[in-house]
Amino acid sequence: MTGGYRALFRHPGAVRLALGGLVGRLPVGMLGLAFILVLRDTAGSYAMGGLAAGGYLITAAVCVPLWSRAADRVGPRPVLLTTGLGQACVLVTFALLAGRDAGAAVLVTLAAATGVLLPPLGAVMRALWSTALADEPDAKRAAFACESLVMDLAFVIGPTLVAGIAALTGAAGSLLCAAAATATGCLTVAASARVSAVSGRRLPDGTPRPGPLRDPAQLALLLIAFLLMGSVNLTEMSLVASADAAGHRHASGPLIAALACGSLIGGFGYGGRRWRAGPARRLALLLAALAAGWAVPAAVGNLWALGALLALAGLALTPAITAQYETLDGIAARGSLTESFGWLNAAGAAGMSAGAAVAGLLAGTPAHGFLLAAASCALACALACGCRGVWHGRAEPAESVSLM
Repeated sequence: MTGGYRALFRHPGAVRLALGGLVGRLPVGMLGLAFILVLRDTAGSYAMGGLAAGGYLITAAVCVPLWSRAADRVGPRPVLLTTGLGQACVLVTFALLAGRDAGAAVLVTLAAATGVLLPPLGAVMRALWSTALADEPDAKRAAFACESLVMDLAFVIGPTLVAGIAALTGAAGSLLCAAAATATGCLTVAASARVSAVSGRRLPDGTPRPGPLRDPAQLALLLIAFLLMGSVNLTEMSLVASADAAGHRHASGPLIAALACGSLIGGFGYGGRRWRAGPARRLALLLAALAAGWAVPAAVGNLWALGALLALAGLALTPAITAQYETLDGIAARGSLTESFGWLNAAGAAGMSAGAAVAGLLAGTPAHGFLLAAASCALACALACGCRGVWHGRAEPAESVSLM
């Protein structure tokens, strides 16, 4: 079960890279809540806090793929140094101005600037693992699973850190912590001697393939990511609505935790196991499992049974997210690999936003939210099945480089 992880972490520098990637992405799970709390304290308004968090998310979704593209063109190191140190400086400025009662408009603008400078660490890390572990499929699968688990952990650890720091030093202190994490993580990854090896790769004849947004095979994966991540937010918000309807509003936290625990366990097991089926086939099967897993809770009224069922469904969630990145890794052009991963991240974020918006409209009928989440995954599964032949024909080996 742990063979893939042993193969991954026996490489010199792999542990340092993985930890750097985790630390550097903790702010992703911190900043939305931190902005809301700071604006609540300084402007006395949750609305302004929501505006700041929304501005941050929108600019991040737009700019991360662009930074990922820049990493392919000029190399990841200058991009990580620019964004990591730049975002840290903006966050420190935000914290200082918040302590001096700066206007809400200034703070909202700085929050948007924080999103502009969000480092493309996820895309860079996956591209680095792809090239460094090209000759070791088990280790690469474990690395991709680790990347998915890192994001899960960031969204668990990040808000907890914000709440703890806010209680001890005030909400602005969490921004300083996020600044330190961003700078530390980006500097750690950028320090790898081979991080620049993820850029500049072309096909043997020197002609690059179309970019991600002009490649139908990759566009299909972007749509799958949109549907998959949209189903996650639909499910989580339907859980909250179900607990509220049952008169146990506070049960929503444990229910979401059960789903998250199942996802973490499934992701860890997926990365450590050797699979016979290729990533495209695994993706289709996992999406089918999620479609079934999201649909069953629509007919369940007992909250305990609901939690157990969603913990089981969660076993397929992180593996499905990992499998879509593995599939993309096989079909993306080497010269635009980081950009491809960046757009897949952006498509998932857009899906989560759309899922949250639709779930809000269905809050009065949580069963419909579960069924719509199931339908989203079923549609994604059908799309994956239809594209399997194209993806398989496009798969190509990558040139391997050292992590050090």
